[in-house]
Amino acid sequence: MVSSTVNKLCVSLCDSIAQQWSATMADRCVLAVGLSGGLDSVVLLHALTLLRNSLPVELSAIHVHHGLSPYADEWAAFCHELCASWSVPLRVVKVNVCAAGEGVEAAARKARYQVYADSEADAVVLAHHRDDQIETFFLGALRGGGLRALSAMPSLRKLNKHTVLWRPLLHFSRQQLQAYADAVQLKHVEDDSNSDCAYLRNWLRLEGLPHWREHLPHLDTQIEAAVGRLQDELSLLDEVAEADWAMLHAQQQGFQIPLWRTLSSARRRQQLRLFAHKNCLGMSSAAALTEFARQLMENKNGAQWSLPRACVIYYDSRLWIDKHEANSQWLWLGMLPATCQQLSAAHYLQWNRHGLGLAEIAAEWTVRQVQVQDTIVLQGGRKKVKKLLQERKIPPFMRAVWPVLCDSDNQCVAVINVAVATDIGVVDGWMPFMENLPIRL
Repeated sequence: MVSSTVNKLCVSLCDSIAQQWSATMADRCVLAVGLSGGLDSVVLLHALTLLRNSLPVELSAIHVHHGLSPYADEWAAFCHELCASWSVPLRVVKVNVCAAGEGVEAAARKARYQVYADSEADAVVLAHHRDDQIETFFLGALRGGGLRALSAMPSLRKLNKHTVLWRPLLHFSRQQLQAYADAVQLKHVEDDSNSDCAYLRNWLRLEGLPHWREHLPHLDTQIEAAVGRLQDELSLLDEVAEADWAMLHAQQQGFQIPLWRTLSSARRRQQLRLFAHKNCLGMSSAAALTEFARQLMENKNGAQWSLPRACVIYYDSRLWIDKHEANSQWLWLGMLPATCQQLSAAHYLQWNRHGLGLAEIAAEWTVRQVQVQDTIVLQGGRKKVKKLLQERKIPPFMRAVWPVLCDSDNQCVAVINVAVATDIGVVDGWMPFMENLPIRL
């Protein structure tokens, strides 16, 4: 009777994966399983190997070697042996986990998901199950998360333009996966860190949730149902947010603050969160977001919103991004002063045809940062370069580092991306252009 029940479980799990693939994944035939070597991912990979003959899929596995455990090499070796025995191609990727500012667990997850995002598979398949989903819900609540955090993990989401993340085991419990592994005698590795209750997730799994289940025997079912409803509500909210985003960008002139001000306060805050998300800037505290929104409503030029990876600055009814890693955004700064020849060879300086441009490109001319005394000859006469940048609505933080092109006498003959001196300019000449100047959005 027991063996019959277990056999039904194995069939049920495989059938569930096959049905999900047919319903939502049929156009995605190249699957890569995230394989840690632990129980859950081994069960998932085994089930997919059984389905290879019935589903038109190309199966492989990815093992992310975090290098955090003394057993990390052994886990990678186990995955190699397992995949070889099942004829599954395996890719092992070593990552450097930088825990500064976010903790080891979060940093390892970030590094792991970056590996998944770099995959060329149609779908990266992960073995998260119902217990993981419930733990994620409580983690979101305990950390003060909003609707997105409480919605836990979606079964399907985009990783990049061509790859999705698929979690087909979210309706199966850890106990069911253990029963599956026992039934077919699957070997797996044990991560010693999973028993460390210093990690909140481990405490929830080992102490918190078992205690609550004693008093609430239907807790798992109720939380699973709640997560389902929250995901529906989140989906609706995302539709509204994307519609608002499209409205704010309808004129293709960036994030339109005057239109943003017409939204309700909740939708205004949501659009700022979406702005940060779409530009990969990280997120601030709710208080900082609310304060920045207030300053935008009051039209305070120079208002700043500090985020983990950038500072968003409000200027001239626009949002500007000043990334903290200036050297990664403005790599040309580290080369200045430099000749046109040097910058062109490094692909920082380009030349575009323009209504009024330079007749020729002198390789020995120099690009440097603007200086207080710099002037340029324009149609109305000679003008200070910093005054020109101010008139062009360039924010102060950008004016201070804006590059200019100077001749052999150190006289400004062009302001990069902005203007060419009229006393030497010709019709349909060359305008110096740098793509990686600060971003106006």
